[in-house]
Amino acid sequence: MYKHYHTFKKMAHVQAFPLAIFFSYFSVLFLTHFTSSESTGFSLKLIPIFSPESPLYPGNLSQSERIHKMFEISKARANYMASMSKPNAFQELEDIHLPMAKQDLFYSVEVNIGTPMKPQHLLFDTASSLVWTQCQPCIRCFDQTTPIFDPRASTTYSEIPCNDPLCRSPFKCKNGKCVYTRRYHVGDVTRGLASMETFAFPVRNGFTSIPRLAFGCSNDNSGFAFGGKISGILGFNASPLSLSSQLRNRIQGLFSYCLVREMEATSVIKFGRDADVRRRGLETTPILLPDLRPNFYLHLLEISIGRHIVRFPPGAFDIMRDGTGGFIIDTGTPVTIIRNGPYQTLMQRYDQILRSLGRQRIPYNASQEFDYCYRYDSSFKAYPSMTFHLQEADYIVQPENMYFIEPDRGRFCVAIQDDPKYSILGAWQQQNMLIIYDLNVPALRFGSENCANGRQ
Repeated sequence: MYKHYHTFKKMAHVQAFPLAIFFSYFSVLFLTHFTSSESTGFSLKLIPIFSPESPLYPGNLSQSERIHKMFEISKARANYMASMSKPNAFQELEDIHLPMAKQDLFYSVEVNIGTPMKPQHLLFDTASSLVWTQCQPCIRCFDQTTPIFDPRASTTYSEIPCNDPLCRSPFKCKNGKCVYTRRYHVGDVTRGLASMETFAFPVRNGFTSIPRLAFGCSNDNSGFAFGGKISGILGFNASPLSLSSQLRNRIQGLFSYCLVREMEATSVIKFGRDADVRRRGLETTPILLPDLRPNFYLHLLEISIGRHIVRFPPGAFDIMRDGTGGFIIDTGTPVTIIRNGPYQTLMQRYDQILRSLGRQRIPYNASQEFDYCYRYDSSFKAYPSMTFHLQEADYIVQPENMYFIEPDRGRFCVAIQDDPKYSILGAWQQQNMLIIYDLNVPALRFGSENCANGRQ
């Protein structure tokens, strides 16, 4: 009912740039590189850091230790977003210093590159653009326990020449080669050749191969301490070089995921024909890409706690000209983040509601990850849900995804963090929700789902 009451309000500071127009220009560039525009369907397994399958697996942590790690990843992720969310960030990669480390990303994936295909384990990053992996021959390479990709052994590898339309920012021509430099944390730098290669993705009966995808063949890497099997990063934001953008024609602009509600369970991201687009009764809200910022933004209007609407000042979730503000959807951020001003308003109302339900707040101390924690009582069941009122849609987060309950520590905490600049819908609050990205509209469709049933 709430969603029909609201009409779309033009953002006070930044006007959204139509995503379809943005993609159409770069589709012309990529069209000449695809040997076929035939649509296809395939899936990738999303491996969370707490899964024993993950190259980042920290061992069998306690629930409290896992909660602390998710809190730390979310904090680091917000800093990362601060670097990536400024206007035209994906056009200035050499000048950006991104606070990135292996512990700053929650998911990894395995893809196959080259002919014959070679498996590579990449960090799955929904906030960055470039797909890159280490390549032989190394000038400098970080430790990797699996074989480093050697393009000389692949029959389908090619360098992107300087006169190719794709050799533009973030790539550039230097000494007759199309190259790139990507700077992350202090001292973390990857450099290499802008390249084309065949990528193979799993399907039910084997693999589907997609030729001539642009990627970074990094042979000069310094400062990284990924360790284990990780060989690089799979960029998956809205910018033109990301995997989702390059595959747009082949996947009909569609991909979906459904995050399983177990911290160690793997989930699946589905593309094209495999995306769960036939599900009926889904909510739909526009995807925004303001001023060519590369992340997926949603237009957040208000928030409710249970049946209580929280009132915010006008423009509380607008995107500002300096790139701050807005509401980003991001699987790489484990826990939802609300920008400081709205956070204080929201959590003060949350505290009032929980106190009215007889919950006793625990005084904050430095050992707590979250600001608002309460005495745990096993007989209490009336945990309120939260609803993000988006343009034309209501995104309801069920109680099991709104709280971290720790009976052994005698407390439960509201699973929301604050940040000086950004609001982000994180992975914990996306659990058991079928989420479909339709880049053709562009729009986000979603609905409640038991994601464990669809795991493959």
